[in-house]
Amino acid sequence: MKWNEVFCNTFKAIGERLAPEIERRVNFMLPSLPMVEACRASEFDFLQVLIGQGVITTEQALHAAECYRLGKTKTGRTIFWMIDDMMTPLDAHIGDGWLSQMLKAREELLAYWTVKHCLFGLHLVDGSKPIGIVESEASAVILSELYPECVWLAYAVNSHLVIDMLAPLQGSTVTIYPRTDPTMSNYVFFLDYAKQAEQYYDIRLRIDNTLELHATEEQKQRCIDIVDFVLDSAR
Repeated sequence: MKWNEVFCNTFKAIGERLAPEIERRVNFMLPSLPMVEACRASEFDFLQVLIGQGVITTEQALHAAECYRLGKTKTGRTIFWMIDDMMTPLDAHIGDGWLSQMLKAREELLAYWTVKHCLFGLHLVDGSKPIGIVESEASAVILSELYPECVWLAYAVNSHLVIDMLAPLQGSTVTIYPRTDPTMSNYVFFLDYAKQAEQYYDIRLRIDNTLELHATEEQKQRCIDIVDFVLDSAR
């Protein structure tokens, strides 16, 4: 065998051996579907509590985890993936932080990566149901089983809820359920947000006032959301 043939065959063998590792590194450098699948889990603390209370069944918990593609870290924290309407994972909310922050800290090459967010659960929107939007991803997951006649999305934090995030919901009927507070500041924020959104998009957008009308002062002090209100009322 000629030297150049030996060299080519050796290089090819090395390439075949390294290919899986290179593919793994590429898939796990940025949020990706392989990363989503690698983190999938079936049991989550916030759902197990509700199962124990008889609020939802084990089957409902499994169904919700599957629909939202929930994941879990090695330390047991829930991973709430932000997957857009094209089934592209953009980021993930983990505890009080974001996957994008962790990846940037790990990979110097990502220093200039511009992170984009979407509404949690956006990948479930198909135009067949009205849409409910809450703050907490966990609340959206729970509501999806308690009130399956709607598609439930979450915005995670007010500062991330830019008007552009509503673009994929054009033509939809959307209700936002703000978390309550003693001064109604969150509710007022969303009234203004709705006015701005309707200037840009064809969305039938309503801000629910259930908590402002019916939550007790104690509940407003706790800044409860609609799930807290539903669960408190059921006790």
